[in-house]
Amino acid sequence: MQIHLADVESALTLFTEGIAGRYLHIRGTEEFQLNPRLNLDMGAMGQSHDTLFLPEELATATPAGYRVLVMEQLGLRECGTLKFRMAQALEQVPALAARYEPAKDISPRTGDYRLLFDAFTQPNIAERLFLLLERARIQAYMLDTYPGLKRHLNTHQAYLLDYEPSDTDLLGQGLEWLRGADFSQEINSGPGWQALYLALHEQSAPNLSVYDSVACLCQTYDLVAAEYPLPPSLPYQQKDESLVDWLNREQRIEDWEEDLEEINEEMAAQSAANEIPTGQETEAVQGEGGEGSQREAGLDIEALKDDRDALKRRVDMEKSSVQHALGQDRSGARSYRYDEWDHLNRRYLRAWCRVFEEELVSESAEDIDHLKRVIRDYQPMVQRQLEQIRPTGLERVRRVQDGDELDLTAIIEARQDLRAGHSPDERYYSRKERVQRDVCAVFLVDQSASTDDPIHPPEPTDWSNYDEEAEVDLRAGWYSALAPEVEEEPAEIPRKIIDLERDAMVVMAASLDALGDSYGIYGFSGYSKDNVEIFVAKEPEDNFSQKTLQSIAAMQPKGSTRMGPAIRHASHKLMASGHAMKVLIMISDGFPQDCDYGPERGNHDYGVEDTAKSLVEAQQKGIETFCITVDKSGHDYLKRMCPDERYMIIEDMEDLPDQLTKVYATLTGR
Repeated sequence: MQIHLADVESALTLFTEGIAGRYLHIRGTEEFQLNPRLNLDMGAMGQSHDTLFLPEELATATPAGYRVLVMEQLGLRECGTLKFRMAQALEQVPALAARYEPAKDISPRTGDYRLLFDAFTQPNIAERLFLLLERARIQAYMLDTYPGLKRHLNTHQAYLLDYEPSDTDLLGQGLEWLRGADFSQEINSGPGWQALYLALHEQSAPNLSVYDSVACLCQTYDLVAAEYPLPPSLPYQQKDESLVDWLNREQRIEDWEEDLEEINEEMAAQSAANEIPTGQETEAVQGEGGEGSQREAGLDIEALKDDRDALKRRVDMEKSSVQHALGQDRSGARSYRYDEWDHLNRRYLRAWCRVFEEELVSESAEDIDHLKRVIRDYQPMVQRQLEQIRPTGLERVRRVQDGDELDLTAIIEARQDLRAGHSPDERYYSRKERVQRDVCAVFLVDQSASTDDPIHPPEPTDWSNYDEEAEVDLRAGWYSALAPEVEEEPAEIPRKIIDLERDAMVVMAASLDALGDSYGIYGFSGYSKDNVEIFVAKEPEDNFSQKTLQSIAAMQPKGSTRMGPAIRHASHKLMASGHAMKVLIMISDGFPQDCDYGPERGNHDYGVEDTAKSLVEAQQKGIETFCITVDKSGHDYLKRMCPDERYMIIEDMEDLPDQLTKVYATLTGR
């Protein structure tokens, strides 16, 4: 039986967050293999600083295998594997210090694990042996800390022994021992086998550290390496490219940032000490040490400044290298998977798209001031329009147990039930109740790169009357230099599509807040099926606040326009809101497009058909949908894309706030 990652991903994400204490993305190994040099084979899995990569499927009857793989990866973090420091290892492990000879080409940014493995004549063997010893240590720790893991581990290991035999070499057989295989005959076949068997058993104590694994490595390396007929001069093929090394380097950046903070604190203390109170300057100069002490303090500050600048450059360079190796940091985002409709084969592609959801925050006071002016100018008009759909009257509710009038229909039916020998419904009354709105709306705002275009492009220059042979007055420059200077008015910065989208959203936000409707505002963009981006400006349960203004101000043009996953994610949000009426309004400047739509990559029809399917799915869930676009040539694809032709093309982008208000009033006033 096959267990697919897509089927258990949601539950596995919660399981991971509970163990790790923070959110980590769960993604398939196929996504990670785009960077194959970083593969780390610890049970067909790998990880980056904010993501765990697991196989897309496991041949097992239960999700136990996935939980074990998660725990093994978390063990690298929890058991201190990634916090390894070579300097500390040299202090704690004399056998390593005896082997180690610093290379001439090392730098402060050289990975600690590269330094460790380069201390041995065959670094590749040293790395494999070390990871095997670490695996035994981590397994022992996790079983001691989480006893409930044992039954999952036994189930998964039984599956591995049956279906995934390891390599037949010495270290491969060592992995089999960890899974519970019996190799009693092989143990006595040579000193290398005996050394490895004893070392793995020694690593089964739950209180060991990563430096105990290093000590065990030094004790067993020579005997184990002798089993491999490799030339001593074989170069280390994975210098600074091993995943565990990159993760270790990423962890080390935190240490450097703490060092930066300490230097800054020391500089602040030195500066405070060098300040001489008024009236005491002469005493300070004539005191013991005199002027020289002041000069030395100044030199100390300059030295600290140089150290700080050098360390800051090192941190910035290392962050860039790590991000290039491990991918974009998504620690501030949550990820979701959604199907996509393949109209060419008439089927859904299972868990095809990955959506990353992250918050928007702006620090620009100028942008926020502009939005406040927009609210002041437009909100009164918009609010007057929306007030027309506010329920004002009372509605008589029938068949209630307590009310101000008898419900004659209910009484007649009750008498009929009594005559027929049935128990009557005792709700005989009716009463008047004030009608309440129960609306939740989600606004999806296109943040693709094309929203950076100006609303009114500059008029093209008329060259029809241009005379290139016209006489040029060479004295004009001299005369203009003598003339009084006249300040030219700065050219007006053209308004962009994204500017109007922001204005429309902030006006709707302020007005809907006054109306009392629940609403969410999200931007969407991304690049490729594995990187669809949802930017949260406001959640439905949040109040309209300064933070809302900051988030809307932070909406900026990004990448492509993959609409289907964004609509499905918005539908998920609406269904979770629990409101009676649910509305989805999408604002865009064009048709759906991305770099990998369909087998032809960029197939226009593919994107339109998937978007149409996502809108139909939303309506089937009871969600009212509507699309607003400024694409004047959009009738052809919008008729295909929007059910019941629920779309509007705005000729003048300046009309967006007003038209958006009318659309909302129409949808929610039914």
